[in-house]
Amino acid sequence: MRQATRPEAGVCIVTVERQPHHLLITVRTNRNLDRHLYSARPEAVRKFADTEEAIEATAAFLRSFAGE
Repeated sequence: MRQATRPEAGVCIVTVERQPHHLLITVRTNRNLDRHLYSARPEAVRKFADTEEAIEATAAFLRSFAGE
């Protein structure tokens, strides 16, 4: 069986917008980029109102490159 390979490049963009009663945090990630960024696949977009959930989503993206 072929072993899955980890991506070599990725992008994570976090944006924050102040709303009347909370923050709107958008985390956009793409793990499937080649070294030259030419073959990017559609990004994953997740929205959060909870800061800790947004931090955990970002940390999970980073850990995916380390194989944790």
